[in-house]
Amino acid sequence: MNEQHSMAAGRPKRTPAKPGFTTPERGGSFSVVISDIRESIRLAPVWLYSGWIDVLWKYRRTKLGAFWHTLALGAFVFVMGTIWAVVLKQDPTHHFRYVGTSLIVWSLLSYFVVEGTHCILSSGATALSIRFPFIAFAMGHVWRALLLFGHHCLLYLIIMVVTQFLPGWIALLALPALLLLVANGVWISLLVGIICMRSRDVVPAAASAMQIAMFVTPILWPKDMLGPELAYAVDYNPLYHLVRIVRDPLIGQMPDPVSWIWAVGTLIVGTAVTFWIYGRVRDRIAFWY
Repeated sequence: MNEQHSMAAGRPKRTPAKPGFTTPERGGSFSVVISDIRESIRLAPVWLYSGWIDVLWKYRRTKLGAFWHTLALGAFVFVMGTIWAVVLKQDPTHHFRYVGTSLIVWSLLSYFVVEGTHCILSSGATALSIRFPFIAFAMGHVWRALLLFGHHCLLYLIIMVVTQFLPGWIALLALPALLLLVANGVWISLLVGIICMRSRDVVPAAASAMQIAMFVTPILWPKDMLGPELAYAVDYNPLYHLVRIVRDPLIGQMPDPVSWIWAVGTLIVGTAVTFWIYGRVRDRIAFWY
């Protein structure tokens, strides 16, 4: 009896958990990711409403609201479509339709990267107040991008009317392609957000990289202009395939199955790498604010 009492006396006393305090998820990287994905899905009403309010707040007290973003993109499409059609000696109507649709899709992909640099950084007040899943910040960022992309769909309709073109039923293939692009946008936004939390220098670097990528990706010019000797190099550009699977159906063309394979492969590899990194650094991100 005395022996048991002495052993119990030597044990350190456990401090009871404070009410309302959530301890970090135990387990490996995989269990941390799964837990945060479930929590992000459960909190979907929160980041859906927050994303909607963010867009309204950004364009508050303006006459056109988010359509200012569409108007700026429309001016860019008109200038670049006209100039590049003359420089490259392309059919103006076809090239204007090609460039306009390409830039609309590219604007969504570019938003994932450029604005994704702030998707976690700008949520510091929430992250430092409660244990909020950072994956939800990335999902909210993708939702905001989709809201702006919805405004750009009006620009696409205007381009089709001006060029007197009807893509037909093949345009429906753009819907699953858009879902695949959005799925890639989640891991892209999350990965860029984590990297920029650790190194702020990546924020301006990402914007510059996307500007360069726009000119080396077949968006303002068709792929076949490179000739058979160099056209193969474009096939190793995942951004090209992500744009192509959405753009081609919208201009009445069937996307190459190779582009679908690249898009799915990019999703699998990118998600695996991002979630592995996220699981390892998840509990350290809050200290990087």
